[in-house]
Amino acid sequence: MKIKKPSKPPNMSPPMTPMIDVTFNLLIFFILTPSFDQTEGYLTTNLPTTSGPVAGQKQVTEVRLKVELFDVSQDGQYVDGAKNEFCSITFNETQNLGANFDALRAALEEKRAAGLAATTPILISPTMACRHKWVVRAFDAAVAARYTNIQFSVPYN
Repeated sequence: MKIKKPSKPPNMSPPMTPMIDVTFNLLIFFILTPSFDQTEGYLTTNLPTTSGPVAGQKQVTEVRLKVELFDVSQDGQYVDGAKNEFCSITFNETQNLGANFDALRAALEEKRAAGLAATTPILISPTMACRHKWVVRAFDAAVAARYTNIQFSVPYN
């Protein structure tokens, strides 16, 4: 009896030609597709060519509103079961109105009567300790004085 010798396993390597074709196609694709435009990070703008007010043009006066809150409850003072909080309003960096938001509204209306437009910017600048309710009341006073351009700054220390 003749015993067959085990044969070698067949060569099971993947066909290399299609793999090389796909590799070259990917290489060509990634070389040709990127576009390096200089427009990234570039925004077109139309800036004015003049640098200041034109002769005869009325310069817009900016109204600034600064609201600060001083919390005196740190020493444990309470009035009617609530913290005793006070707000100090400084208008146009010169007028100290105390905590009277009606006086703030009256001062803003006085500026409107003096000729300021409703679009005159009003900047409300609270401190970090300022309560939100005081900022809202200052906003309400500006709206009651019929101003439409009311802005808020980032709270400062």
